Amino acid sequence: MSSPTDLEQRKAIAVSLQRYVRAVDRFERASTEFNQACCDLRTQLANPSRFVAQFSYQNYLVTSDSEGNFEIEEIDAI
Repeated sequence: MSSPTDLEQRKAIAVSLQRYVRAVDRFERASTEFNQACCDLRTQLANPSRFVAQFSYQNYLVTSDSEGNFEIEEIDAI
């Protein structure tokens, strides 16, 4: 394996590596937040249900079953 010797190439690799490390951190935080939100939602949707919810001027059809599975889809109108 060869190591970069050109100064411009080393700089480009360093910048790319920094972007990658920051992106990994943001991804891991977003993934954790997503998983927590799913767990919270499963707790709130303990019973099978189907309803329309509005959030931030958008409508969503929420469907859940007794096993904790749920589906949320954006809909145009009620």
